[in-house]
Amino acid sequence: MKYLVSLDGSEQSHKAFELAENLYKPGDHMHIVTISKPKQSIEKGEELLERYEQLCTEKGIKNERIMLRSQDVGIGLEQAISDYSIDILILGTRGMNTLKKIFINSVSNYAMNHAACDVIIAK
Repeated sequence: MKYLVSLDGSEQSHKAFELAENLYKPGDHMHIVTISKPKQSIEKGEELLERYEQLCTEKGIKNERIMLRSQDVGIGLEQAISDYSIDILILGTRGMNTLKKIFINSVSNYAMNHAACDVIIAK
């Protein structure tokens, strides 16, 4: 099984990592990804990936880190799913209420409706 775990440094993305960690079995592969917008520095993203790569190594989780640049995080995740033949995308949610969801298209909502794989959203 190939997992793609989307990380942004938030508590919710850490919960997504913990969920993936609990699902992980020997023979599986975890791809950890962070996405920065084209004009943003990738330094914070690289530091985040290094931290999670170290966690994976300590826990014996076979992993690969992916640093992407995309203006739209949802589209970036779609591309990573395709490029790495991902089976399950795991990401956190910001916990927006219904009114905010109407006005703001969240990444988790986008992923549920557009990802070409199963999606698990950690709350």
